[in-house]
Amino acid sequence: MGQRNISRRIAGDRGVAGFFAFIAALVPFAGVVAMGYLIYHLFTDPSTDFDSDGGYFWVGVLALSALLFWTVTRWTYDSVHAALTPQRVQAMWLRRFQAEGGDAFRTSRVIDRLSRYGVSALTLQDRDVQLSFEQRRNRLAPVFWLLFIPIAALITYAVFTGWENAQADIMDLPPAQDLQTGIGNALGAVFALIVVGLLLFVGLFLGILATVLIVMISAALAGPIGAMMSKNRDDFRTLPNLLKRLQRGKRRGASVVRVSDANWREAVTSSLGAVDVAIIDLTNVSDHVAWEIGEAAKACSQAGLVFICRDGVDVSPAAKAAIRQALGREGVSVVHYPSRRGASDKHFARDLRTHIYDAADLRAAYRA
Repeated sequence: MGQRNISRRIAGDRGVAGFFAFIAALVPFAGVVAMGYLIYHLFTDPSTDFDSDGGYFWVGVLALSALLFWTVTRWTYDSVHAALTPQRVQAMWLRRFQAEGGDAFRTSRVIDRLSRYGVSALTLQDRDVQLSFEQRRNRLAPVFWLLFIPIAALITYAVFTGWENAQADIMDLPPAQDLQTGIGNALGAVFALIVVGLLLFVGLFLGILATVLIVMISAALAGPIGAMMSKNRDDFRTLPNLLKRLQRGKRRGASVVRVSDANWREAVTSSLGAVDVAIIDLTNVSDHVAWEIGEAAKACSQAGLVFICRDGVDVSPAAKAAIRQALGREGVSVVHYPSRRGASDKHFARDLRTHIYDAADLRAAYRA
């Protein structure tokens, strides 16, 4: 019953968030439809000569524009959906540092995407685990629209004034001395108007392309640049405010906290006191992880613990000893994740969410 409560509430949240995300995504999707219509018109218009009119070039431009608008559509949908999904479960991920190097499976990617399903996660930072590209991209989505709206408004104004000026030029043509000259002047003005329209369309396309590229490149560079700039950063002072936001469900996505060695124990203890569930990786249990298992059992109780482990790896004697000392028993349910990077994470992500919902509901039942 409890599991259905959490999962149903989050499913309802995702349905509402998905509806509004769909509405928001209709704006850029209209661009996809418009580009598709123009491509269809080019192919069905009998007067189109692809060889002499540069038709293939324009088909390529329109297809690229459609792809660009589709990228913005998906981006808008994902970012709005993530922003509007309430974070009803708070979790802390505990594991041994530097365990995702080489071809190891990136568990952090799955943990990061839990925010899509109403679970906000918190973990300490090492050189392998950083804020994901998805999170950086979603958080930069408002920047895209802040850049895009002025650009679109400016180009719209340019189109409007260009159209008015072109019309004025046509009306102000000097009287023709003969019919042939008049026809030539009129055709020249119409041709100039078409050229202006095409230039403005190309400008609109390039403006949108530049905006998307700037934001995407910023998102891609934010991780390594941020890691380089924050080598000596210590989030310990700001951790209480972060935990308050986490408990209120105001923090979406994975929160990666950087603390010094002198403060990590206190940071772990205070963080565990603010979450509903602790996700503990048993793949490589060091003395530090063993201590964290004991602290997690105290803060989250046995009901609030979710254990994960790399597929094909047996739970080590050190892990069993830490579990036995913390829980008084060795037998625990373990969710296994793939051993190598590139493997499908769908089953692991689904099973992990199920265990998190179970743990959150069971702990809530004990509290009641």
